[in-house]
Amino acid sequence: MDRADASPARIYRRLLRLYPSAFRARYEDEMVRLFEDQLRDVRAAGEPAGIARLWLRVLGDLAVTAASERAGRDRTVAHSLSTAPSTSSRVLGLLGVVGGLLLVAAFVPGLPWTQELTQLRLVAFNVGAIAIATAVHRRQVPVAPRASLVAAGAVALANAWYLAMIVLSIGRPVFPDPDPEFRQVAFWAGAAMWWADAAFGIVTWRLRSATRLGAGALAVGSVLAFLGMGPLELVTGPWGWLLAPLALLGLALNGLGWIVLGLDVALRRRTPVSAPVQPSAPVQPPAARPPGT
Repeated sequence: MDRADASPARIYRRLLRLYPSAFRARYEDEMVRLFEDQLRDVRAAGEPAGIARLWLRVLGDLAVTAASERAGRDRTVAHSLSTAPSTSSRVLGLLGVVGGLLLVAAFVPGLPWTQELTQLRLVAFNVGAIAIATAVHRRQVPVAPRASLVAAGAVALANAWYLAMIVLSIGRPVFPDPDPEFRQVAFWAGAAMWWADAAFGIVTWRLRSATRLGAGALAVGSVLAFLGMGPLELVTGPWGWLLAPLALLGLALNGLGWIVLGLDVALRRRTPVSAPVQPSAPVQPPAARPPGT
């Protein structure tokens, strides 16, 4: 392999991780060799836009065929081994979806958010987070019981703490609160909630027991939302022009993370842990096409 071709080939090989492991074991080396041949042909043709067209075609093929392979494998397993979500999973998932939607609803302009409605919205958000943590923990506990218990337990405790502060704040002035001790406890409750949510997202991402899209959004969004907490004074400081929109983005991502996880919990079919999963039938790799076509 030419040194000039080594880096693109390494990137392409990493992109092939989008395919199921059984598919990669059978076709990865062949597909990398095909890519290297196409790359050399494009460079030999001397077309300035040839490499860009090659990458666009490669990425398009990857998006379509990798998704097809993943879906085909999931359908094979689902039809033979899986069962429908339990009633409790559907209820817990629905609570998480509702809580996430109410958090994201704050970004909808024109809605009359009174203090009472805001407090009710935050209560539903905390209840939804606890529900999703419980449901995902039941999936993760056979894989990593200790990590799952710590992550889900932290979410449940931190969100319950923040929920208690919301309930205690009913009838109190919104801003400024005259009790500095209450403000300090409320700050630590909020900080614990955001960091517990972030840790739960990271653990769920690594264990792959629920959708990584929702877990990733939850992890990133929770860290960004923490930066927007008032007592930190980050969004009002010299970097406020950057951190303020990032904090708002974090709130939106956190809500979307709970929504996606809730849908995954409520809708995805379950595979018994003890059931042997058989790989799907071998499938031919994407057909080679001449470069530039």
